[in-house]
Amino acid sequence: MSASDLGDAATGGERGHARSAVARLLERAPAREDLAAAAARLAAGAVEQRGDAASAFVFRLGEEWLGLTTALVDEVLELRPVHRLPHRRDAALRGLVNVRGRLTVCVALPALLQTGPAPAVRGGARRLVVLAAPEGALAFEADEVHGSLRYPLDDVRAVPSTVAHAVARFATGVLPWGERRVGLLDADLLLHALDRRIS
Repeated sequence: MSASDLGDAATGGERGHARSAVARLLERAPAREDLAAAAARLAAGAVEQRGDAASAFVFRLGEEWLGLTTALVDEVLELRPVHRLPHRRDAALRGLVNVRGRLTVCVALPALLQTGPAPAVRGGARRLVVLAAPEGALAFEADEVHGSLRYPLDDVRAVPSTVAHAVARFATGVLPWGERRVGLLDADLLLHALDRRIS
C-alpha cells in the first residue's frame, strides 16, 4: 500500500468519524430548556408583529398619497376600458370594467375624496386597483401604485386640521413615509360612502 493510499484511508476514517458525530448530534433530542427558549422567542416575535405593526396598500391620487388596509386589495392590473352606464350622473361612478371576464363596478375615488386632478407630468404608471369589498368587487384607477407598506403603529400621526378636502373625513391618521405623508383611509367608512353613492 502506497503512502497516498494510507493517507486516503486515514482521511476516509476521519470523515466516517465526523459523519457519525454529526449523526449522533442530529439524533439527540433537544433539551427542554432549549425548546422553551425557542418557543418564547417565537411567541415574543408574534406578539410584537401583531401588536405594534400594520400593513397598508399605498397608492397616489392626484397629489395625495393614500393607504388602504392591504387585506382589502385583491389585485392590481393594467388599465382597461371603462364602459359608462347610461342615465347615471354621479361623479363617483365611472362605469363597468371587465376584470378577468367579470363586469366590475369602477368608482372614481378622486370625486369622492376631492383629491383634484393628477399632475400633468409625474413618474409612475396608472393602474386599475381591484378591491375585495364585502358587497362585491370594486375597482378604481390610481395615478401611481407603490404597493404594500408595513409600518409601526407608533408612526401614525393625527390628521392635521389643515387638510381641507374630503380625505380628512375618511382618514384615520397620517403616516410619514420618507419625505411624503400617506393618508391612511378608513376602509369601512370609504366602502359605505361608495355604496351609498353608487346604489
